[in-house]
Amino acid sequence: MNQFIALTFKSLPNAAHFNFVSQVKRQLDAATPSIVMALGDLPMQFNEWFGKEFTLMEWVRKSELTAQIAEADREMDHALVGLGVQVKAQEYSTAPNVAEAARRVGIMLKHYGYVYKKPYEQQEGDMRAIFAQFDGDYLPDVMLLGLTERLDELKAAFAEFERLLAMRDVHSLKKPSFTFPDVRRGIEDVYHRMVKLIDAGAALNMSPEFADFINGLNPEIERLNAEFHRTLYSIAAAEPAPIPQQSYTGFPITPLPEVFFVTQHDGTVKLELGRDYNLTYRNNVNVGNAECTMHGKGKYNGRKTVTFIIIRN
Repeated sequence: MNQFIALTFKSLPNAAHFNFVSQVKRQLDAATPSIVMALGDLPMQFNEWFGKEFTLMEWVRKSELTAQIAEADREMDHALVGLGVQVKAQEYSTAPNVAEAARRVGIMLKHYGYVYKKPYEQQEGDMRAIFAQFDGDYLPDVMLLGLTERLDELKAAFAEFERLLAMRDVHSLKKPSFTFPDVRRGIEDVYHRMVKLIDAGAALNMSPEFADFINGLNPEIERLNAEFHRTLYSIAAAEPAPIPQQSYTGFPITPLPEVFFVTQHDGTVKLELGRDYNLTYRNNVNVGNAECTMHGKGKYNGRKTVTFIIIRN
């Protein structure tokens, strides 16, 4: 009897899919010679596909960081412009010492030009130099002009900007030529061929190492299969029939909509109230918009809310 269940990956999110593939790779890396010999060149093929999926995941992660870095850059720019505006305003102070301090700081900032227009690497260098000036020779001016709070805001924005830059390779990002669907198909093909060989070895009792290898993966397979099942039978994907307008009675209105569910395996099925889902209602007494919520039950899970209208005849 086969112990190793071949998991269907297709509906798993990218992160869950990659987590499982990583687990398989760890098992392959730690596999005994008997396992390696039985699998032939399949582990090498699997590692090649794993490398491609890793590249895609890195590209997605870094692409997300690109947007975050751009937002952090905008926050830093706003803080720097705000500080400059505060300094400029005090150049017109009637107090000579305040006006002179503002003029000095203004000249220092002008020396660095439009920092926000420069490449990220130059922005980093300029901001560090500006902070060194403020914390050094210009510290008395900072105190006199009351720039401490504005400067702290700028430093916090810069710290977040630097943190994100450090997490991402600063070189330009190039989208891989291969796609997630392509890589998934390649991984699944190799994975299922390995499953057949491992199952055959376990069934023939060629070595207890086959069972050890299988048992190392079974918990993760079961967990992801359960996750896949939850996604597959989420009531959020149900298609309830529209609820017609209801007449006001002064009492709770509880219509019973027909609910249909479509899957590749079962086709279109009509769900049964009490077995597959339960209903709850909200704002279903007075005239206006009311809500009917379906709560999954049995093999169905999650919930879905539809609205209907109560009118006064």
